[in-house]
Amino acid sequence: MKLANTTPLLAILMLGCADTGDRAVSAAPARYLYVWAGTGNDSTDGIDMMTVIDANPASATYAAILAAVAVDSSGRMPHHTEFTLPATGPVFANDYSGDKSFLVDFSTPREPRLTRRLASVPGGRRLHSFARLPNGHVLATVQFGDGSVPGDPGGLAEFDGQGNLVRSGWSRDSAFPGAKIRTYAITVVPETDRVVTTSSPMDNEKTANVVQVWRLSDLRLLKTLAVPEIAGDSTHVYPFEVRTLADGTVMLNTYSCGFFRISDLGGSPRIDRVMTMSGNFGCSVPVIADSLMIMPIAYAHRFVTIDISDPSHPREIASFATDSMFFPHWAAADPGSDRLVVTDQGDGPPMVKILHLDRSTGRLSWDQNFKDSGATAPGVSYHRAGWPNGIKGMAMPHGALFVP
Repeated sequence: MKLANTTPLLAILMLGCADTGDRAVSAAPARYLYVWAGTGNDSTDGIDMMTVIDANPASATYAAILAAVAVDSSGRMPHHTEFTLPATGPVFANDYSGDKSFLVDFSTPREPRLTRRLASVPGGRRLHSFARLPNGHVLATVQFGDGSVPGDPGGLAEFDGQGNLVRSGWSRDSAFPGAKIRTYAITVVPETDRVVTTSSPMDNEKTANVVQVWRLSDLRLLKTLAVPEIAGDSTHVYPFEVRTLADGTVMLNTYSCGFFRISDLGGSPRIDRVMTMSGNFGCSVPVIADSLMIMPIAYAHRFVTIDISDPSHPREIASFATDSMFFPHWAAADPGSDRLVVTDQGDGPPMVKILHLDRSTGRLSWDQNFKDSGATAPGVSYHRAGWPNGIKGMAMPHGALFVP
């Protein structure tokens, strides 16, 4: 997310957002990376592509771009995918400014293909984030309504695994009349039949600094919570990502680098400030790995590892700096290794990189072997002359996930 005096906030949020969960590392590293990218932008049509990178560390073509499958020939801004590959396909991906979403089949991992385009959600516009449910359905946040309600609040939409709309619910709340609730990120807490969403804009609009608690079983909005403010402190602004923790509570990070714990979801939900990183800006799309949270911070040009073993008292335990041209934003984990795929928010040359995480210390390091042929620095550039599908020119990567 970006503000005035930077490139548009929309470009930042292009690259964001995942609920990787608290999972053990399995035995085999993923063989592929799917990277959702496009040649268009907010005002110019381009090609939306699912690109495939060789992610097998033992492969002779490690880090090579193997395929690029055109999904939309009039795309604008490829934005979010799911954070992890579902057990059964297809995977959901959206084009935010084009107000289009797609299902991509991965049954032949090296050769993904378009399954279908999702139908529009009646009464809503612009899907943003996705969360897979235990039954295989997918919840999506909807940033806007249809303009009929003051503030034009968004909502939630539930789809079955084949992209058919099941139900929807709306973020409007009579306790917050006229609030500009831009339903943004999402996390699911099945044990308590709850969903938690945030409110953040995809541009410079001033929106409601709230989180919302829903009932999962029928998408009924139960509670809207204002993010607590402290006089002279702005770290409550832009409630950004939410992650469900091992104890069933939810951790919220704002783009302004405030951290809040949301608890008692099955009773009377409450939100408490537990940490701030004043002076930092751009806390984006985190990964949860056991008792660690890895947080990309765009404008600090670094990743921070936070110990969340006590969610009421998280603490920074490691920091990893990038160069000044990389603005860390999206991160997703490989369930079969210590690797994280990361992309930036579009300020510098578009790159896809891989980090290694030491879970015992929280320290991060670049995968020095994940790089373009002949390159000296790690990373795969998306500033390319052409692509395997014949498309020409630079593409902007956003969502990325590992594929076994």
